Amino acid sequence: MQSAHRNAIIYALIVSLGGFIFGLDIMLISGTFQYISVEFGLSALQKGNIAAAPSWGALVALLFAGYVSERFGRKKTLLTIAALYVVSALWSAVAGGYTELFIARLIGGLAFTSLSLASMYIGEIAPPSKRGLLVGMNQFNIVIGIFIASLVNFLLVDSLGNGAGWATSLGINDTNVWRWMLGFETVPAILWLLLLLRIPESPRWLCLKGQHDKAKAALGKISSNEQEVQAQLAEIENSLDSEEKSRNYVDQIKTLFSKKMRLALYIGVFMAVVQALSGMNAILYFMPTILQQVGGGQSAFLQSVFINLIGMSFTLLSLVLIDKLGRRKILVGGLIVACSAMAVVTYGFYDATYTIAAGSLSALSASIDTSLLQPLVGVEYASDIAFKSAVVAQIGQENFALIESELLLAATDIKGLLVLVSIIVFVCAYNFSLGPILWILLSEVFATKVRAVAITACGFIAAIFGGILVPTLFPIQLENLGAMKTFLSYTVFCGIGLIVMSWITPETKGKSIEEIEQELGAKSV
Repeated sequence: MQSAHRNAIIYALIVSLGGFIFGLDIMLISGTFQYISVEFGLSALQKGNIAAAPSWGALVALLFAGYVSERFGRKKTLLTIAALYVVSALWSAVAGGYTELFIARLIGGLAFTSLSLASMYIGEIAPPSKRGLLVGMNQFNIVIGIFIASLVNFLLVDSLGNGAGWATSLGINDTNVWRWMLGFETVPAILWLLLLLRIPESPRWLCLKGQHDKAKAALGKISSNEQEVQAQLAEIENSLDSEEKSRNYVDQIKTLFSKKMRLALYIGVFMAVVQALSGMNAILYFMPTILQQVGGGQSAFLQSVFINLIGMSFTLLSLVLIDKLGRRKILVGGLIVACSAMAVVTYGFYDATYTIAAGSLSALSASIDTSLLQPLVGVEYASDIAFKSAVVAQIGQENFALIESELLLAATDIKGLLVLVSIIVFVCAYNFSLGPILWILLSEVFATKVRAVAITACGFIAAIFGGILVPTLFPIQLENLGAMKTFLSYTVFCGIGLIVMSWITPETKGKSIEEIEQELGAKSV
Protein backbone atom coordinates (compact mmCIF):
# COMPACT_ATOMS: atom_id res chain seq x y z
CA MET A 1 0.00 0.00 0.00
CA GLN A 2 1.32 3.44 -0.90
CA SER A 3 2.32 5.68 2.00
CA ALA A 4 -0.22 8.30 0.91
CA HIS A 5 -3.05 5.83 1.04
CA ARG A 6 -1.83 4.31 4.28
CA ASN A 7 -1.82 7.66 6.07
CA ALA A 8 -5.21 8.64 4.66
CA ILE A 9 -6.67 5.35 5.90
CA ILE A 10 -5.17 5.83 9.37
CA TYR A 11 -6.62 9.33 9.72
CA ALA A 12 -9.97 8.22 8.27
CA LEU A 13 -10.10 5.32 10.73
CA ILE A 14 -9.44 7.63 13.66
CA VAL A 15 -12.08 10.17 12.63
CA SER A 16 -14.65 7.50 11.79
CA LEU A 17 -14.41 6.10 15.33
CA GLY A 18 -17.07 8.69 16.07
CA GLY A 19 -19.35 6.50 13.97
CA PHE A 20 -18.40 3.52 16.14
CA ILE A 21 -19.51 5.38 19.27
CA PHE A 22 -22.68 6.53 17.49
CA GLY A 23 -23.50 2.89 16.70
CA LEU A 24 -22.79 1.90 20.30
CA ASP A 25 -25.17 4.57 21.56
CA ILE A 26 -28.04 3.45 19.32
CA MET A 27 -27.80 -0.23 20.19
CA LEU A 28 -26.87 0.02 23.86
CA ILE A 29 -30.03 1.99 24.65
CA SER A 30 -32.14 -0.61 22.80
CA GLY A 31 -31.23 -3.18 25.45
CA THR A 32 -32.27 -0.98 28.36
CA PHE A 33 -35.93 -0.31 27.62
CA GLN A 34 -37.37 -3.37 29.35
CA TYR A 35 -35.49 -2.34 32.50
CA ILE A 36 -35.87 1.44 32.57
CA SER A 37 -39.53 1.20 31.52
CA VAL A 38 -40.27 -0.60 34.77
CA GLU A 39 -37.80 1.30 36.98
CA PHE A 40 -38.86 4.76 35.79
CA GLY A 41 -42.46 3.88 34.83
CA LEU A 42 -42.05 5.10 31.25
CA SER A 43 -44.97 5.71 28.89
CA ALA A 44 -44.76 5.02 25.15
CA LEU A 45 -43.99 8.70 24.53
CA GLN A 46 -41.26 8.74 27.17
CA LYS A 47 -39.63 5.64 25.69
CA GLY A 48 -39.64 7.33 22.31
CA ASN A 49 -38.17 10.47 23.84
CA ILE A 50 -35.33 8.53 25.49
CA ALA A 51 -34.51 6.92 22.13
CA ALA A 52 -34.70 10.23 20.28
CA ALA A 53 -33.04 12.44 22.92
CA PRO A 54 -29.60 12.40 21.22
CA SER A 55 -31.17 13.61 18.00
CA TRP A 56 -32.70 16.61 19.78
CA GLY A 57 -29.19 17.43 20.91
CA ALA A 58 -27.94 16.86 17.37
CA LEU A 59 -30.45 19.38 16.03
CA VAL A 60 -29.08 22.04 18.35
CA ALA A 61 -25.48 21.14 17.53
CA LEU A 62 -26.07 21.06 13.78
CA LEU A 63 -27.30 24.65 13.89
CA PHE A 64 -23.80 25.63 15.00
CA ALA A 65 -21.57 22.77 13.85
CA GLY A 66 -21.11 24.12 10.35
CA TYR A 67 -20.18 27.55 11.67
CA VAL A 68 -17.90 26.15 14.37
CA SER A 69 -16.08 23.81 11.97
CA GLU A 70 -15.74 26.68 9.49
CA ARG A 71 -14.53 29.15 12.14
CA PHE A 72 -12.26 26.95 14.26
CA GLY A 73 -11.47 24.04 11.94
CA ARG A 74 -12.53 20.42 11.56
CA LYS A 75 -10.03 19.03 14.08
CA LYS A 76 -10.95 21.26 17.03
CA THR A 77 -14.63 20.65 16.42
CA LEU A 78 -14.11 16.89 16.40
CA LEU A 79 -12.17 17.08 19.67
CA THR A 80 -15.05 18.96 21.29
CA ILE A 81 -17.49 16.35 20.03
CA ALA A 82 -15.44 13.51 21.53
CA ALA A 83 -15.41 15.25 24.93
CA LEU A 84 -19.20 15.53 24.82
CA TYR A 85 -19.49 11.78 24.19
CA VAL A 86 -17.49 11.11 27.36
CA VAL A 87 -19.71 13.37 29.49
CA SER A 88 -22.91 11.86 28.06
CA ALA A 89 -21.83 8.25 28.58
CA LEU A 90 -20.83 8.81 32.20
CA TRP A 91 -23.97 10.74 33.10
CA SER A 92 -26.32 8.29 31.36
CA ALA A 93 -24.90 5.43 33.39
CA VAL A 94 -25.64 7.14 36.71
CA ALA A 95 -28.95 8.86 35.77
CA GLY A 96 -31.50 8.82 38.57
CA GLY A 97 -34.69 9.20 36.56
CA TYR A 98 -36.37 9.87 33.22
CA THR A 99 -35.52 13.59 33.06
CA GLU A 100 -31.89 13.09 34.01
CA LEU A 101 -31.41 10.27 31.51
CA PHE A 102 -33.07 12.35 28.80
CA ILE A 103 -30.73 15.30 29.43
CA ALA A 104 -27.63 13.08 29.57
CA ARG A 105 -28.51 11.49 26.24
CA LEU A 106 -29.38 14.87 24.77
CA ILE A 107 -25.82 16.01 25.55
CA GLY A 108 -24.57 12.95 23.72
CA GLY A 109 -26.65 14.10 20.78
CA LEU A 110 -24.52 17.21 20.54
CA ALA A 111 -21.78 14.77 19.54
CA PHE A 112 -23.89 13.07 16.86
CA THR A 113 -22.63 15.76 14.50
CA SER A 114 -19.52 13.58 14.32
CA LEU A 115 -21.21 11.75 11.42
CA SER A 116 -21.50 14.81 9.20
CA LEU A 117 -18.16 16.29 10.26
CA ALA A 118 -16.36 12.96 9.79
CA SER A 119 -17.74 12.70 6.25
CA MET A 120 -16.66 16.29 5.62
CA TYR A 121 -13.15 15.74 6.96
CA ILE A 122 -12.55 12.36 5.30
CA GLY A 123 -13.90 13.62 1.98
CA GLU A 124 -11.40 16.47 2.16
CA ILE A 125 -8.31 14.34 2.85
CA ALA A 126 -9.07 11.27 0.73
CA PRO A 127 -7.65 10.72 -2.77
CA PRO A 128 -10.48 10.37 -5.36
CA SER A 129 -9.71 6.69 -6.02
CA LYS A 130 -10.15 5.84 -2.32
CA ARG A 131 -12.75 8.39 -1.23
CA GLY A 132 -15.75 6.05 -1.43
CA LEU A 133 -13.95 3.47 0.70
CA LEU A 134 -12.66 5.95 3.27
CA VAL A 135 -15.89 7.92 3.74
CA GLY A 136 -17.78 4.64 3.83
CA MET A 137 -15.61 3.55 6.75
CA ASN A 138 -17.67 5.97 8.83
CA GLN A 139 -20.73 3.79 8.20
CA PHE A 140 -18.71 0.61 8.70
CA ASN A 141 -17.67 1.81 12.12
CA ILE A 142 -21.31 2.55 12.91
CA VAL A 143 -22.31 -1.04 12.22
CA ILE A 144 -19.29 -2.35 14.14
CA GLY A 145 -20.45 -0.23 17.07
CA ILE A 146 -23.98 -1.59 16.69
CA PHE A 147 -22.67 -5.16 16.64
CA ILE A 148 -20.41 -4.68 19.67
CA ALA A 149 -23.25 -3.01 21.58
CA SER A 150 -25.66 -5.86 20.81
CA LEU A 151 -22.98 -8.32 21.95
CA VAL A 152 -22.42 -6.37 25.19
CA ASN A 153 -26.17 -6.23 25.85
CA PHE A 154 -26.50 -9.96 25.24
CA LEU A 155 -23.56 -10.87 27.49
CA LEU A 156 -24.90 -8.70 30.32
CA VAL A 157 -28.46 -10.04 30.05
CA ASP A 158 -27.22 -13.60 29.66
CA SER A 159 -25.04 -13.22 32.75
CA LEU A 160 -28.18 -12.53 34.78
CA GLY A 161 -29.82 -15.71 33.58
CA ASN A 162 -26.92 -18.09 34.17
CA GLY A 163 -25.49 -16.46 37.30
CA ALA A 164 -22.08 -15.79 35.78
CA GLY A 165 -19.40 -15.34 38.43
CA TRP A 166 -17.84 -12.30 36.75
CA ALA A 167 -21.19 -10.51 36.76
CA THR A 168 -21.82 -11.35 40.40
CA SER A 169 -18.35 -10.09 41.40
CA LEU A 170 -19.08 -6.80 39.64
CA GLY A 171 -22.44 -6.48 41.37
CA ILE A 172 -24.48 -6.68 38.16
CA ASN A 173 -28.17 -7.43 38.76
CA ASP A 174 -31.63 -6.87 37.26
CA THR A 175 -31.77 -3.38 38.74
CA ASN A 176 -28.47 -1.97 37.49
CA VAL A 177 -27.66 -4.00 34.37
CA TRP A 178 -28.89 -1.19 32.13
CA ARG A 179 -26.38 1.16 33.76
CA TRP A 180 -23.54 -1.18 32.77
CA MET A 181 -24.86 -1.18 29.22
CA LEU A 182 -24.77 2.61 28.93
CA GLY A 183 -21.54 2.97 30.92
CA PHE A 184 -19.66 0.75 28.47
CA GLU A 185 -19.66 3.66 25.98
CA THR A 186 -17.28 5.66 28.19
CA VAL A 187 -14.20 3.61 27.28
CA PRO A 188 -14.22 4.08 23.48
CA ALA A 189 -15.27 7.72 23.89
CA ILE A 190 -12.13 8.49 25.91
CA LEU A 191 -9.98 6.51 23.45
CA TRP A 192 -11.38 8.46 20.49
CA LEU A 193 -10.68 11.77 22.21
CA LEU A 194 -7.01 10.81 22.64
CA LEU A 195 -6.59 9.50 19.09
CA LEU A 196 -8.03 12.65 17.52
CA LEU A 197 -5.03 14.56 18.81
CA ARG A 198 -2.96 12.78 16.10
CA ILE A 199 -4.88 13.88 13.00
CA PRO A 200 -3.87 16.90 10.87
CA GLU A 201 -6.25 19.74 10.07
CA SER A 202 -8.12 19.53 6.76
CA PRO A 203 -5.92 20.97 3.97
CA ARG A 204 -9.01 22.23 2.12
CA TRP A 205 -10.15 24.15 5.21
CA LEU A 206 -6.67 25.59 5.61
CA CYS A 207 -6.70 26.75 1.98
CA LEU A 208 -10.15 28.23 2.49
CA LYS A 209 -8.64 30.28 5.33
CA GLY A 210 -5.64 31.32 3.24
CA GLN A 211 -3.16 29.22 5.28
CA HIS A 212 -1.38 27.73 2.28
CA ASP A 213 1.84 26.70 4.02
CA LYS A 214 -0.10 24.82 6.67
CA ALA A 215 -2.29 23.28 3.96
CA LYS A 216 0.82 22.04 2.14
CA ALA A 217 2.18 20.60 5.40
CA ALA A 218 -1.13 18.83 6.06
CA LEU A 219 -1.11 17.36 2.54
CA GLY A 220 2.46 16.24 3.19
CA LYS A 221 1.25 14.17 6.13
CA ILE A 222 -1.31 12.52 3.90
CA SER A 223 0.94 12.02 0.87
CA SER A 224 4.70 11.49 0.65
CA ASN A 225 4.70 12.27 -3.08
CA GLU A 226 5.78 15.92 -3.54
CA GLN A 227 4.32 16.14 -7.05
CA GLU A 228 1.00 14.80 -5.84
CA VAL A 229 0.99 17.31 -2.96
CA GLN A 230 1.63 20.21 -5.33
CA ALA A 231 -1.04 18.98 -7.77
CA GLN A 232 -3.65 18.60 -5.03
CA LEU A 233 -2.79 22.00 -3.57
CA ALA A 234 -3.12 23.66 -6.98
CA GLU A 235 -6.46 21.96 -7.65
CA ILE A 236 -7.84 23.09 -4.29
CA GLU A 237 -6.64 26.66 -4.77
CA ASN A 238 -8.02 26.84 -8.31
CA SER A 239 -11.46 25.83 -7.05
CA LEU A 240 -11.46 28.70 -4.55
CA ASP A 241 -11.14 32.06 -6.27
CA SER A 242 -10.43 35.18 -4.26
CA GLU A 243 -14.09 36.11 -3.96
CA GLU A 244 -15.09 32.69 -2.67
CA LYS A 245 -12.28 32.66 -0.08
CA SER A 246 -13.71 35.79 1.55
CA ARG A 247 -17.21 34.40 1.87
CA ASN A 248 -18.60 34.15 5.38
CA TYR A 249 -21.04 31.58 6.70
CA VAL A 250 -24.10 33.57 5.59
CA ASP A 251 -22.65 33.84 2.09
CA GLN A 252 -22.23 30.05 2.03
CA ILE A 253 -25.93 29.63 2.74
CA LYS A 254 -26.81 31.98 -0.11
CA THR A 255 -24.46 30.10 -2.44
CA LEU A 256 -25.97 26.74 -1.41
CA PHE A 257 -29.39 27.89 -2.61
CA SER A 258 -28.05 29.29 -5.87
CA LYS A 259 -29.01 27.82 -9.23
CA LYS A 260 -25.58 26.25 -9.67
CA MET A 261 -25.90 24.28 -6.42
CA ARG A 262 -29.55 23.31 -6.82
CA LEU A 263 -29.07 19.73 -8.02
CA ALA A 264 -26.48 18.99 -5.33
CA LEU A 265 -28.89 20.35 -2.70
CA TYR A 266 -31.74 18.19 -4.01
CA ILE A 267 -29.53 15.11 -3.88
CA GLY A 268 -28.37 15.79 -0.32
CA VAL A 269 -31.81 16.63 1.08
CA PHE A 270 -33.69 13.76 -0.56
CA MET A 271 -30.96 11.28 0.31
CA ALA A 272 -31.11 12.33 3.97
CA VAL A 273 -34.92 12.00 4.06
CA VAL A 274 -34.97 8.64 2.27
CA GLN A 275 -32.37 7.13 4.58
CA ALA A 276 -34.18 8.43 7.66
CA LEU A 277 -37.69 7.29 6.74
CA SER A 278 -36.64 3.81 5.63
CA GLY A 279 -37.36 2.64 9.19
CA MET A 280 -33.84 1.46 10.05
CA ASN A 281 -33.60 3.59 13.19
CA ALA A 282 -36.84 2.13 14.54
CA ILE A 283 -35.46 -1.37 14.05
CA LEU A 284 -32.13 -0.47 15.66
CA TYR A 285 -33.50 1.40 18.68
CA PHE A 286 -36.14 -1.23 19.41
CA MET A 287 -34.68 -4.42 17.89
CA PRO A 288 -35.03 -6.65 21.01
CA THR A 289 -38.62 -5.41 21.44
CA ILE A 290 -39.50 -6.22 17.81
CA LEU A 291 -37.81 -9.62 17.91
CA GLN A 292 -39.58 -10.56 21.15
CA GLN A 293 -42.92 -9.89 19.47
CA VAL A 294 -42.09 -12.26 16.58
CA GLY A 295 -41.20 -15.08 18.95
CA GLY A 296 -37.66 -14.27 20.06
CA GLY A 297 -38.28 -14.13 23.80
CA GLN A 298 -35.07 -13.75 25.79
CA SER A 299 -33.15 -15.03 22.75
CA ALA A 300 -34.03 -11.72 21.08
CA PHE A 301 -30.77 -10.31 22.46
CA LEU A 302 -28.79 -13.15 20.88
CA GLN A 303 -30.72 -12.77 17.62
CA SER A 304 -29.79 -9.08 17.65
CA VAL A 305 -26.13 -10.05 17.81
CA PHE A 306 -26.38 -12.29 14.75
CA ILE A 307 -28.49 -9.81 12.77
CA ASN A 308 -26.00 -7.02 13.40
CA LEU A 309 -23.06 -9.30 12.60
CA ILE A 310 -24.60 -10.17 9.23
CA GLY A 311 -25.42 -6.50 8.62
CA MET A 312 -21.85 -5.53 9.42
CA SER A 313 -20.53 -7.96 6.82
CA PHE A 314 -22.71 -6.31 4.16
CA THR A 315 -21.33 -2.88 5.01
CA LEU A 316 -17.84 -4.30 4.55
CA LEU A 317 -18.91 -5.79 1.22
CA SER A 318 -20.28 -2.40 0.17
CA LEU A 319 -16.98 -0.70 0.96
CA VAL A 320 -15.10 -3.28 -1.10
CA LEU A 321 -17.39 -2.73 -4.09
CA ILE A 322 -18.26 0.97 -3.77
CA ASP A 323 -15.42 2.22 -5.94
CA LYS A 324 -15.93 -0.59 -8.46
CA LEU A 325 -19.71 -0.78 -8.92
CA GLY A 326 -20.31 2.89 -8.21
CA ARG A 327 -22.67 4.73 -5.87
CA ARG A 328 -25.77 4.78 -8.07
CA LYS A 329 -26.01 1.04 -8.77
CA ILE A 330 -25.54 0.15 -5.11
CA LEU A 331 -28.09 2.72 -3.94
CA VAL A 332 -30.84 1.78 -6.40
CA GLY A 333 -30.30 -1.96 -5.95
CA GLY A 334 -30.30 -1.62 -2.17
CA LEU A 335 -33.55 0.37 -2.20
CA ILE A 336 -35.27 -2.30 -4.30
CA VAL A 337 -34.28 -5.03 -1.84
CA ALA A 338 -35.05 -2.92 1.25
CA CYS A 339 -38.52 -2.01 -0.02
CA SER A 340 -39.31 -5.65 -0.85
CA ALA A 341 -38.09 -6.89 2.54
CA MET A 342 -40.11 -4.29 4.44
CA ALA A 343 -43.19 -5.28 2.44
CA VAL A 344 -42.77 -8.89 3.59
CA VAL A 345 -42.40 -7.75 7.22
CA THR A 346 -45.66 -5.83 6.79
CA TYR A 347 -47.37 -8.95 5.44
CA GLY A 348 -46.09 -11.01 8.35
CA PHE A 349 -47.80 -8.73 10.89
CA TYR A 350 -50.92 -8.49 8.71
CA ASP A 351 -51.22 -12.28 8.79
CA ALA A 352 -50.59 -12.59 12.56
CA THR A 353 -53.25 -13.47 15.15
CA TYR A 354 -53.28 -13.10 18.94
CA THR A 355 -54.79 -15.57 21.40
CA ILE A 356 -54.27 -16.13 25.13
CA ALA A 357 -53.95 -19.82 25.97
CA ALA A 358 -54.99 -20.98 29.43
CA GLY A 359 -51.58 -22.52 30.06
CA SER A 360 -49.74 -19.25 29.42
CA LEU A 361 -51.31 -17.42 32.36
CA SER A 362 -49.38 -19.23 35.06
CA ALA A 363 -46.11 -17.61 33.95
CA LEU A 364 -47.69 -14.18 34.48
CA SER A 365 -49.15 -14.82 37.92
CA ALA A 366 -46.10 -13.43 39.71
CA SER A 367 -46.69 -10.00 38.16
CA ILE A 368 -50.48 -9.56 38.05
CA ASP A 369 -53.77 -11.15 39.07
CA THR A 370 -54.23 -13.45 36.08
CA SER A 371 -57.86 -14.18 36.94
CA LEU A 372 -58.66 -10.83 35.34
CA LEU A 373 -57.54 -12.26 31.98
CA GLN A 374 -59.75 -15.38 32.13
CA PRO A 375 -62.53 -13.82 29.99
CA LEU A 376 -59.99 -13.40 27.15
CA VAL A 377 -58.66 -16.97 27.16
CA GLY A 378 -59.22 -18.64 23.79
CA VAL A 379 -60.44 -15.46 22.07
CA GLU A 380 -58.60 -14.82 18.79
CA TYR A 381 -57.74 -11.27 17.74
CA ALA A 382 -56.76 -10.34 14.21
CA SER A 383 -54.48 -7.44 15.16
CA ASP A 384 -52.16 -6.48 17.97
CA ILE A 385 -54.13 -3.26 18.50
CA ALA A 386 -57.39 -5.12 19.15
CA PHE A 387 -55.60 -7.59 21.40
CA LYS A 388 -53.82 -4.92 23.47
CA SER A 389 -57.01 -2.90 23.82
CA ALA A 390 -58.88 -5.92 25.14
CA VAL A 391 -56.12 -6.74 27.64
CA VAL A 392 -55.83 -3.15 28.88
CA ALA A 393 -59.59 -3.01 29.35
CA GLN A 394 -59.34 -6.04 31.66
CA ILE A 395 -56.21 -5.27 33.71
CA GLY A 396 -55.39 -1.59 33.12
CA GLN A 397 -52.44 0.09 31.40
CA GLU A 398 -50.13 -0.09 34.43
CA ASN A 399 -50.48 -3.86 34.82
CA PHE A 400 -50.23 -4.37 31.06
CA ALA A 401 -46.86 -2.58 31.04
CA LEU A 402 -45.54 -5.14 33.55
CA ILE A 403 -46.37 -8.15 31.36
CA GLU A 404 -46.43 -6.74 27.83
CA SER A 405 -43.34 -8.52 26.50
CA GLU A 406 -44.18 -11.91 28.04
CA LEU A 407 -47.85 -11.71 27.05
CA LEU A 408 -47.19 -10.80 23.42
CA LEU A 409 -44.60 -13.56 23.15
CA ALA A 410 -47.08 -16.13 24.45
CA ALA A 411 -50.15 -14.89 22.55
CA THR A 412 -48.74 -14.04 19.12
CA ASP A 413 -49.20 -16.54 16.29
CA ILE A 414 -47.02 -15.20 13.47
CA LYS A 415 -44.81 -16.49 10.70
CA GLY A 416 -41.85 -15.59 12.87
CA LEU A 417 -39.14 -17.08 10.65
CA LEU A 418 -40.47 -15.21 7.60
CA VAL A 419 -40.48 -11.90 9.48
CA LEU A 420 -37.07 -12.54 11.04
CA VAL A 421 -35.48 -13.36 7.68
CA SER A 422 -37.10 -10.28 6.12
CA ILE A 423 -35.73 -8.05 8.89
CA ILE A 424 -32.27 -9.53 8.30
CA VAL A 425 -32.58 -8.89 4.54
CA PHE A 426 -33.69 -5.31 5.19
CA VAL A 427 -30.78 -4.66 7.57
CA CYS A 428 -28.34 -6.12 5.03
CA ALA A 429 -29.77 -4.01 2.18
CA TYR A 430 -29.61 -0.86 4.31
CA ASN A 431 -26.04 -1.53 5.44
CA PHE A 432 -25.01 -2.29 1.85
CA SER A 433 -26.57 0.82 0.32
CA LEU A 434 -28.52 3.50 2.21
CA GLY A 435 -26.23 3.55 5.23
CA PRO A 436 -22.84 4.24 3.60
CA ILE A 437 -24.12 5.96 0.44
CA LEU A 438 -25.63 8.95 2.28
CA TRP A 439 -22.36 10.12 3.81
CA ILE A 440 -20.34 9.27 0.71
CA LEU A 441 -22.61 11.35 -1.53
CA LEU A 442 -22.70 14.24 0.94
CA SER A 443 -18.90 14.29 0.99
CA GLU A 444 -18.79 14.37 -2.82
CA VAL A 445 -21.62 16.47 -4.29
CA PHE A 446 -21.03 19.69 -2.34
CA ALA A 447 -18.25 22.11 -3.29
CA THR A 448 -15.62 23.07 -0.72
CA LYS A 449 -16.98 26.62 -0.48
CA VAL A 450 -20.37 25.40 0.85
CA ARG A 451 -19.47 22.04 2.33
CA ALA A 452 -19.56 23.08 6.00
CA VAL A 453 -23.09 24.45 5.82
CA ALA A 454 -24.36 21.91 3.26
CA ILE A 455 -23.33 18.70 4.99
CA THR A 456 -24.45 19.90 8.42
CA ALA A 457 -27.78 21.05 6.93
CA CYS A 458 -28.38 17.60 5.44
CA GLY A 459 -27.33 16.07 8.75
CA PHE A 460 -29.90 18.35 10.40
CA ILE A 461 -32.61 16.98 8.13
CA ALA A 462 -31.51 13.39 8.78
CA ALA A 463 -31.63 14.08 12.52
CA ILE A 464 -35.17 15.49 12.34
CA PHE A 465 -36.61 12.60 10.36
CA GLY A 466 -34.48 9.61 11.31
CA GLY A 467 -33.22 10.62 14.71
CA ILE A 468 -36.36 12.21 16.17
CA LEU A 469 -39.54 11.43 14.23
CA VAL A 470 -38.91 7.73 13.58
CA PRO A 471 -37.73 6.56 17.06
CA THR A 472 -40.09 8.94 18.92
CA LEU A 473 -43.15 7.88 16.99
CA PHE A 474 -42.37 4.15 16.72
CA PRO A 475 -43.64 3.17 20.22
CA ILE A 476 -46.64 5.46 19.73
CA GLN A 477 -47.34 3.96 16.30
CA LEU A 478 -47.17 0.44 17.71
CA GLU A 479 -49.55 1.42 20.51
CA ASN A 480 -52.08 3.23 18.33
CA LEU A 481 -51.69 1.95 14.74
CA GLY A 482 -50.27 -1.52 15.29
CA ALA A 483 -47.24 -3.22 13.84
CA MET A 484 -48.72 -3.86 10.39
CA LYS A 485 -49.56 -0.22 9.59
CA THR A 486 -46.29 0.97 11.14
CA PHE A 487 -44.14 -1.22 8.89
CA LEU A 488 -46.39 -0.46 5.92
CA SER A 489 -45.49 3.23 6.29
CA TYR A 490 -41.79 2.34 6.05
CA THR A 491 -42.49 0.25 2.95
CA VAL A 492 -44.18 3.22 1.28
CA PHE A 493 -41.31 5.56 2.15
CA CYS A 494 -38.76 3.10 0.74
CA GLY A 495 -40.77 2.91 -2.48
CA ILE A 496 -40.95 6.67 -2.84
CA GLY A 497 -37.23 6.89 -2.11
CA LEU A 498 -36.49 4.36 -4.83
CA ILE A 499 -38.36 6.43 -7.43
CA VAL A 500 -36.83 9.78 -6.42
CA MET A 501 -33.23 8.64 -5.99
CA SER A 502 -33.30 6.64 -9.25
CA TRP A 503 -34.21 9.88 -10.97
CA ILE A 504 -31.72 12.35 -9.46
CA THR A 505 -28.67 10.37 -8.26
CA PRO A 506 -25.54 10.79 -10.43
CA GLU A 507 -22.50 8.52 -10.58
CA THR A 508 -19.55 10.08 -8.75
CA LYS A 509 -17.00 7.28 -8.44
CA GLY A 510 -13.42 8.10 -9.39
CA LYS A 511 -14.05 11.85 -9.81
CA SER A 512 -12.46 14.65 -7.82
CA ILE A 513 -14.69 16.93 -5.75
CA GLU A 514 -13.94 19.75 -8.16
CA GLU A 515 -14.95 17.62 -11.20
CA ILE A 516 -18.21 16.63 -9.52
CA GLU A 517 -18.91 20.30 -8.73
CA GLN A 518 -18.50 21.27 -12.38
CA GLU A 519 -20.74 18.45 -13.65
CA LEU A 520 -23.57 19.10 -11.18
CA GLY A 521 -23.35 22.84 -11.75
CA ALA A 522 -23.76 22.32 -15.49
CA LYS A 523 -26.85 20.13 -14.95
CA SER A 524 -28.61 22.44 -12.48
CA VAL A 525 -31.61 24.33 -13.86
